[in-house]
Order: sequence, then structure tokens, then C-alpha cells
Amino acid sequence: MKEILRLKQVRHSYNGRTVLTMPELRIMSGTITGLAGPNGSGKSTLLKIMALTERCSSGTVYFNGSAVAPFDKQVRHRLTLLPQAPYLLKRTVSDNISYGLKIRNRTEDITAAVHGALELVGLDASFSNRLWFELSGGEARRVALAARLALKPACLLLDEPTAGVDMESARSIRRAVLLARRDWGTTLVIASHHQFWLNDICEELIYLYNGRRLRGSFENILLGPWERTGEGLVRAQLADGQYVYAAPPQGRENAAVIDTGGFAPARPQKEPAARTIRELRGTVTGIFQDRLQDAPRIHVICGDHLFVVAASDQFLRDRELRPGQQVTLAYDPAAVSWLPA
Repeated sequence: MKEILRLKQVRHSYNGRTVLTMPELRIMSGTITGLAGPNGSGKSTLLKIMALTERCSSGTVYFNGSAVAPFDKQVRHRLTLLPQAPYLLKRTVSDNISYGLKIRNRTEDITAAVHGALELVGLDASFSNRLWFELSGGEARRVALAARLALKPACLLLDEPTAGVDMESARSIRRAVLLARRDWGTTLVIASHHQFWLNDICEELIYLYNGRRLRGSFENILLGPWERTGEGLVRAQLADGQYVYAAPPQGRENAAVIDTGGFAPARPQKEPAARTIRELRGTVTGIFQDRLQDAPRIHVICGDHLFVVAASDQFLRDRELRPGQQVTLAYDPAAVSWLPA
């Protein structure tokens, strides 16, 4: 599979504060890659650098194997970014969609291109004559996406494409990006808080935290505050009074994570667990099949914290788990890892 984008030793800072550190990142042509992470994790910054709309503080971006500079007009015509808050020109929908085509001198059959792009995002041709202020939030987001799809880019980067839109718009956006990949071979990089949406369409999911790529997921992040115990551990209290325990950090780290595979069902009372094992009691809120991990995942709410647990099919069958059921999870505090500060 051919590589379309590559980042090498990329770092970026704002006002002296490093917000992104990416030693290497490769995106293969024709794939769909998801970027997941909490606010401030660096997703939007990474997308702007990949789209060549922002110059990184240091490092190199490669496109189709060649180093490229930010704002390179020839390459940027093959890359396009849909920002989290897309801007529409104060004109008709048709003018908005055709604008990018015109500045690229692709003026052949503009009307057909506009109508085709609208159809891709689930809007009919009658929308072409509407003015920008006559659109709902979801419709405006779909028109902004249509304007980028009309360009048939080699790589389309989307920043929170379904944030704040209705269910119909979210479905239309999903359908449109999948069709772009299927029909034109468009490479897609999508940043979103909606991890289930990403899991459903992506071949790879990259997790970011504090501007760095995580080896695993960020789903079970615990932010503290942490206090020391008399057992050589630290603990953080949940809203229901339960504690989560971990081995102390080596430095000034304050955020810990329990891997989704780090939980196990608690042993029956007649089979006492090892002294090092701790337990959490919670309620099952959902059971999902994770396509990327090829394994079921259980959502368990403990106090005010939602934990995601990777479980085997046998685990589910033996316990006949269902939403609303109480469950006790066991974990080893030594297996709780600390995220870089």
C-alpha cells in the first residue's frame, strides 16, 4: 500500500508551550484513519499541519514521498481540510460549493459538480439556490463538506465533522466520506470525540494525549487528584466513594490509565483474590462489538466514571451480562500506567 502522508520529527508550539510532539506518523493512501483524544490533545493542530494550513515549529511533512512546505498551492489542491467550525461565504449554496472549483480553474460543468456534491451529502438540487443563512447547523456542515467533496481531493481531513449536528446529518456525513473513499480512492483522516463513530468506519485509530500519541487507548483515563496510601500506592476517589489504586508515578504525572484489557471479572467469594488485586463495583450500561479490536467491549459506570472493558465472548456468555446489571471488576494497581505530563 502506498504512503500518502508522513510526518517526521514534527513538533509544534504556541507561545513557547509545546502542543504537539510527533516523532513519526504514516498515513497510507486510500485508508480511513481516526484521531481520538480529549480536548487539548492536539488533534486539530495535527490536522492543520497535515493539511499544510499551518507551519510546524520543527520537522518535515511528506506528501507522496516528497517533502512539502506549508501553503504549497500545488499540493494543497490535493489536500483539503474541513475545520471544526467551517465558514460559509455569504452567498448561495451553489456559490459556496463552486468557489473552490473556480479558483482551481475547474469550471467545466459547474452545475453538475454542485448537484453531484449536494447529492453526496444527502441534499437535493433545490438547496443550490438557498442562501447561507437559510440553512440549519447540520445543513451548513453538510454544504461545507460538499464544497470539499466537489474538489475530489486525494486526501480529506475532517475535524469533528459530526459535532453539534442532528442524527440525519451525521448519517449523511458518514455516507459521503465512505463514498468518497470508495469512488475516488480518497484518503480520510478524521478527528472526533465520537469514538464509536470512528470505530465504525476507520481502519486505524490513533489516540492523542497532551500532544503525544498513546500506545493504547485513552478511554480509562483517571485524572485524580491522587493521594498516597500506607500500602505504597496512590489512590483517586470516585463520586460514589470507591477508590481506584495505582503504583506511584515516577515523576510529576497526574493522569493514569487502565488498559481496556486490564480488567478481569472478580473471583467468587470462596476464591479470594491475591492481596495485590483491587476491585471496582459498577453497573453495565452497554455492550458493543469493537470492529477495530475484534472483541466485545463492556461499558461499566462506577460512580461518575465510565470504564471500558475488553471482554471475551466466553466472559459475556458465562455471566449473561446485560445493561443495568451489577458487576464487579478486578484489576492490578501495578498494571495502571501513567501518561506523560
